[in-house]
Amino acid sequence: MQPPKGSRKGTNAPDPPIAAETGPEKLFFFPAKTHNYLEEKSPDPSYPISLELSLTHLCNLHCLYCSDRRIRLSPDRLNLSLLEKLFVDLKGHGTRGITIEGGGEPTLSPIFEDTIEIASSLGLALGLITNGTNLFERWGKDLYSSFQWIRVSLDAATPQSFTALKGSDLFEEVMRNIEILASSNSKQVLGIGYVLTRLNDDLKSLKELSRTLKKIGCNYLHIRPVVDHSELASTKSYAHYLSLKEDEDLGYNVNLGPLKENSFRGNLGLPCYAHSLTTVIGADGLVWLCGRLNCDPTIAPIGNLEFQTFQDIWLGKERAKQDLKVKSPSYCLAHCPMCRLTKYNITISALKNIKTRDFI
Repeated sequence: MQPPKGSRKGTNAPDPPIAAETGPEKLFFFPAKTHNYLEEKSPDPSYPISLELSLTHLCNLHCLYCSDRRIRLSPDRLNLSLLEKLFVDLKGHGTRGITIEGGGEPTLSPIFEDTIEIASSLGLALGLITNGTNLFERWGKDLYSSFQWIRVSLDAATPQSFTALKGSDLFEEVMRNIEILASSNSKQVLGIGYVLTRLNDDLKSLKELSRTLKKIGCNYLHIRPVVDHSELASTKSYAHYLSLKEDEDLGYNVNLGPLKENSFRGNLGLPCYAHSLTTVIGADGLVWLCGRLNCDPTIAPIGNLEFQTFQDIWLGKERAKQDLKVKSPSYCLAHCPMCRLTKYNITISALKNIKTRDFI
C-alpha cells in the first residue's frame, strides 16, 4: 500500500492510499483463512480462496523467459464434464474465484467459452491472464465481460523488445486489443503484466508505456522480475523505477512491489502457510500444491482430477505430506524459487508473532 501523495482538491485531507490489486492486504478479506494459520491447523482444511486453472498447454508465442516450456507437449485432458463437477465442488466449499491462465494461452482452448459460461452460472468469480494476441480472432468482445479482472502479459514497451522477448511482431496488435478491452467495460479491472528483463528495462520507454496505458484506461501496471532465467535478469534496482509512480492516482496503480517481494529465494527462510490460499490445476488434470514448486521435477502433483475429486485431493495424504514439507523453513530455503506468495508468508509470520492479540 502506497502512502498518501498529496491533498485532495479543495481540502486539507491527504489522498487515500492506493492498494495494489496483488498486495498482501487482501488477507483482510479472509479472516477465517487467517484464523486457520494462527491456530496452526495442519493442513489447513479450508478450500483455496481462488485457484489457477490451465485450459490448454498450447501457446502461440515463444517467450525467452517462459517457465512452462517443459509442459508444452503434455496432452490437454480437461473436459467440460470434469470441469463442471470441479466447479460445483469448489463453489460448495467456499472457493471464490478461478483464474484462467497458462500453461499455455487460454484463449486457444476450444472449451474457453464453455468454461466461462459454466463457472459464471455457478457464481464463481473469474479472472484471466492472457498474452493478448488472440482475444478477438475467435471470441467476441462480449465474452470478456464475464471476467472480474483481466491481466494482459505485455512484457514489452516497444515493438522491438516485444519481438526480441516473445519471438513475434504482434506488439501493436496486443496494444489495440488492450484498447478494446479498456473501452468495453469500465467496471472491470484491467491490468498489464510486465516481466522485467535486461531486454526491456529502459526507464524512458517504460514511462511512455505507463502513461499510454493510463490514458487508454488500464487500472494498473504490474512489474515483476524475471524468474527461472537469471541470464535475462535486469541489473537495475527497485529505486530506479520509483519515478513511474508519479502518474498514479485512484484509478491507476504502478505496482513495483514484486521487484522487491518476488526477488527473494527460499521464501526468506519462513514456513509457507500461504500455499493454501490458492492451488494450480494443469490442462492435464494434475493438481499441484504450489505454482512454483510444480516446476521442480522432484515434486509430485497432489492428485489427478481424472481419477479423484478435488475434495479427495485437497483432504488427501499427498497434500498433507507436502504441507508438512513446505512448513519447514529449511525445506523452503533449499527448494523454493522466487515466489509471489512470500509476501503473504511475511504477513502471516508477523501476525503469528504478536502476543497481545486482545488489544490494538
